[in-house]
Amino acid sequence: MAGRDTNVGAKRARQTREALGLDPAAPLECVLTLVESDLALPVVIAGLPHGVAGCCWRDGDRVVLWVNGTHAPVRQRFTLAHELGHVRCRHDGAMPVETFVTLGGRTTDSREVQANAFAAELLAPATAVTAIVDGADPGLDDVVQIAATFGISTIAALYRLNSLGLARDYEELAAAIDEGEHDAVWERLGVQSSADAIASIESSHLPWLSSSLRGSALAAVAAGLASTVSAAEATGCGPTAMASGAASVGI
Repeated sequence: MAGRDTNVGAKRARQTREALGLDPAAPLECVLTLVESDLALPVVIAGLPHGVAGCCWRDGDRVVLWVNGTHAPVRQRFTLAHELGHVRCRHDGAMPVETFVTLGGRTTDSREVQANAFAAELLAPATAVTAIVDGADPGLDDVVQIAATFGISTIAALYRLNSLGLARDYEELAAAIDEGEHDAVWERLGVQSSADAIASIESSHLPWLSSSLRGSALAAVAAGLASTVSAAEATGCGPTAMASGAASVGI
């Protein structure tokens, strides 16, 4: 049974879809467009340190969502959806950087549980996933099909099925994915994952920043062209807050 924090996160995701006029069960084609254009939240996609997936940086009313651009596009989609979850769930104050442990669901932090549930429901709505399974016990083909449909990784699709109580053979399927058997299924089915704009950003073009940030002091810091102190002076952001934000993502 889902806990309170899981329910809170999923509810906020449904409310976000409704507020944006999105079909409550349709796949979300581009998370990047939704975040930076529809919700007007700036995004930085950069080559962050190993083990860091992203971060929701705040300084007062200012918010910047960071994503590790060296990760696979499907992982970046989930990371960005997770960071958006912190905003939509109204999590205030300093937020720690996201790691594989956090995004993998191995956390008891209330805010992280909510953000994970938000990302899962935003990307792969429960009603849509349940409809695809249609009462049957999903096999590896079904897991791959769900991953492709909703633009998430194969293991994330299995996690989603399991969280909804739909993966009766979870351990067996997890072992198959761990052995890489899903790669052959992707090839055999000929399916492709969502064409999110994130996938078009090449590693050689990092850091990538939303248009609202280009030419800003933060852009200079991200590119290594300015110190956090000079950037703070230029933006009116406290030097400690700017330095803390930059340091948190390894810049």
